[in-house]
Amino acid sequence: MLEADEVIHSDKGISTGHVDVFAKLATGLLRSTSEPRDAHRLAVELVATALGGDVTLVYGLSGDARTLALSAHRGAPEALLDRVGSLPLESASLAAHVARTRRAADVDVAAKDVPSDIHAAAELGCGQRALAVPLVSEEHLFGVLVCFTPRAENSRDRSLPMLSALTSLIAASLASATRATAETDWKYRRLFEHALDCIVICDDAGRLVDVNPRACELLGASRDELLRGNVFDLRPPECRAEARANWSEFLRVGHWAAEGTFLRADGSTFVCEFNAQAHFVPGRHMGILRDVTARKQSEEALRQSEERLARAQRIAHVGSWQWEIDPDEASWSDECCRLFGLPPGTETRSYKKFLSIVHPDDRANVDEAVRRALDGTRMYSLDLRVVVEDGRERIVHVEGDVFRDEKGCPIRMCGTVLDVTEQRRAETALQKSELLFRQVLEALPVGVWVSDERGQLVLVNPAGRRIWGGARLVGPERFGEYKAWWGDSGKKVEADEWAILRALRNGESVQNELVAIEAFDGTHRLILNSAAPVRDAEGRILGAFVINDDVTEQRRLEAERERLVEALSTERRWLRAVIDGSPIGIVLCELENGARYVMNRRAEELLGVANSDPDALGKIRKRLRLPDGTPVPRGDLSIERGMRGEVVTGREMLIRAPDKPDVPVLTNASPIHSDAGQHLGTVVTYEDITPLKELERMRQEWTSVVAHDLRQPVTTITTLASMLARSSADPTARRRAERIVESAERLGRMIGDLLDLSRIEAHRLELVRAPTDIPELLAHVIEASGDRERVTLSICGDLPVVSVDAQRLEQVAENLLSNALKYGTPGTPIEVVAERRGAEIMVAVRNQGPGIVAEDMGTLFERFKRGRAQGGSIKGLGLGLYIVRGLVEAHGGRVEAESVPGESTTFTFSLPITEGG
Repeated sequence: MLEADEVIHSDKGISTGHVDVFAKLATGLLRSTSEPRDAHRLAVELVATALGGDVTLVYGLSGDARTLALSAHRGAPEALLDRVGSLPLESASLAAHVARTRRAADVDVAAKDVPSDIHAAAELGCGQRALAVPLVSEEHLFGVLVCFTPRAENSRDRSLPMLSALTSLIAASLASATRATAETDWKYRRLFEHALDCIVICDDAGRLVDVNPRACELLGASRDELLRGNVFDLRPPECRAEARANWSEFLRVGHWAAEGTFLRADGSTFVCEFNAQAHFVPGRHMGILRDVTARKQSEEALRQSEERLARAQRIAHVGSWQWEIDPDEASWSDECCRLFGLPPGTETRSYKKFLSIVHPDDRANVDEAVRRALDGTRMYSLDLRVVVEDGRERIVHVEGDVFRDEKGCPIRMCGTVLDVTEQRRAETALQKSELLFRQVLEALPVGVWVSDERGQLVLVNPAGRRIWGGARLVGPERFGEYKAWWGDSGKKVEADEWAILRALRNGESVQNELVAIEAFDGTHRLILNSAAPVRDAEGRILGAFVINDDVTEQRRLEAERERLVEALSTERRWLRAVIDGSPIGIVLCELENGARYVMNRRAEELLGVANSDPDALGKIRKRLRLPDGTPVPRGDLSIERGMRGEVVTGREMLIRAPDKPDVPVLTNASPIHSDAGQHLGTVVTYEDITPLKELERMRQEWTSVVAHDLRQPVTTITTLASMLARSSADPTARRRAERIVESAERLGRMIGDLLDLSRIEAHRLELVRAPTDIPELLAHVIEASGDRERVTLSICGDLPVVSVDAQRLEQVAENLLSNALKYGTPGTPIEVVAERRGAEIMVAVRNQGPGIVAEDMGTLFERFKRGRAQGGSIKGLGLGLYIVRGLVEAHGGRVEAESVPGESTTFTFSLPITEGG
């Protein structure tokens, strides 16, 4: 480093073009006596103009003379300002060296071991030569001026002497400005030092350059400790990143106000309200911090107190209110608003608003209560109903106090609102419950006795009075008036043995103790005595109750039931013996817990199924066949139909077992129902009718033989009698011959019926089918009936030609028409109607007359059965309808009868329309 007297001088001066500028700057500098920063700014411009330097810096000395702070510059890049903006006076920088020695210096920036600030300027290309001169006036150091210029071209360069001369002018100007502002600075310094708020001053990088004593006290550190840090260190670690991120925005905007958490030196934190002002002087920024921790704690305590009050009001459903009578302004707590069905808020409310939510039927009562409270005649306390916004009603209890002025005039009312909706409803429900309890108690069929905690009987219901033939509400000392004996031992029940006293004294619950009593009216009864204590929420016994159940009749009935059960068991044993010994197979299907089959020995023999076989129904289905030997359709077994609730009577079946002849059986099935109509199961019988079938076969053969052998003699008699009737001249002989012919013909018809019966039952009936016109066939039958005037034929629609045995079908129609003529009222019309219904032709023969009684309808189509309407006057074997049914069923049709006694009878048969028809 070179001293001033070692500098190589130059005769370089100010160029002519810069004279005017230089003169103006020098004049302005001499006049700048109000603000030192203005002098610094003009000094930079003056030096830069005079020397033509690339970068010029002016440092001011801090108030404590420890730091050089950059106060003005020209041409300096931001990177340089960040590095040399603040230089401690004890640092190794060129500016600090010049300030300490108060001697100017001229340094080649390219030299080795240059000071740190010159090295930083060299890296940023600020110039080749650094000139530094102290600003001294009257032995007082005001700062340092540093100028970076190109390297000197000859040894006569005079830049440094010229700079020294200029600094004398600048120092004199600074001295003048300092003296003018010294008093002001002193005042502001005293304000800074004695301020009650914390004041910190920092540079553009956030480094602390000054703090007041209050800041040291608040932050818990000395001034020197604080000045070694920056403003970001004052925040907790978790807040520093955000503070740094907001710093550039603060410098741009110029102002910042907020609240936040700050950090003391001992690690504790406090809440601070801070205001910051950027650039209050160039390069300096001030922040004012005020500790609001206590205030925040008070606010938080107040907030928590208000929250606790609001929470307590919300939990208790209690709201508070205040009404300023004049000017009619009311304030409601949030809970009060909720109780009134309104959103919480600060909306100004009035007495009129309050009345608007009161139920219309309660408003007059509210007005009267308010008036009396204001008059002082009665406290303001009443229940009222409010209508909330959704239309629901809420019951609230309102109370209030009236506050008066010194003259006794009411000025204010304050009070509370309590939601008593559930309480009032509970009270109403309790009243209803008590009424219901009384009604139930009176309606109970058992006796109920209630005692207090001392055992004094206080309540008995009507059933209790009835059981005991009266009631005596006495205490334990008189319980001996109630006479009773233990049901198991017959010993007398002593007074202290009653269940109610055990419940009171021991907390014992007693159930169904059998006791024989002698009632006050002298009657004897059996009762089941039960008792239990009544306790409060803490378990204390408040009393006891007793229940007397009169089981006198029940025990009598139980004894009777046991006798009946024994009798029934005996009967069942007899019945079982009868069933097991029955020659008829019997199968019982029980449905109580799924189908279960029970068989007697004869059923096991016939069906070949064991009584305990789990697949009994499946094996029965394999064994049974229809009479023609075909399998029984699924679900059509008699036992299956019985399980569906059907009744099956006299159904003929075949039992077919391997390597055994078929066994014809007659089956019957009947469902079993309880007295309540519940379907319990079904019973099926299987009767071996092999002997009957053999007898029937022999009878059919005999009938066929007899009928066939009788036909020829009858034919001979008919022929000879007819010839005699035609040839005899004697009227009497002719008449007798005609009677012989009629009798022989009737006998011939009977023989024919017997032959048809034999063929039908022997399944040997042969049909000679041919296409037949049914209307034409019916018309022919009616024509041959001999009574065509009474008979009308109606054909509904077109009937197709069907393939039938015309002769047999004529026989069916003749038989039905003959019956209609015989059994109908003489002279009444007979209707024959034929129509098509789906795939069938239906033919109906209807007559008017006495009809068929209900008892005959079930056996109408059985053989040798005749109706009772006119059975005494009409002769026959009773085979006509049986043969009709056989002939119709042989054609694949069916025949039915319908009769309304006293009105009409209709026989209807059907014929299927086959493909050949």
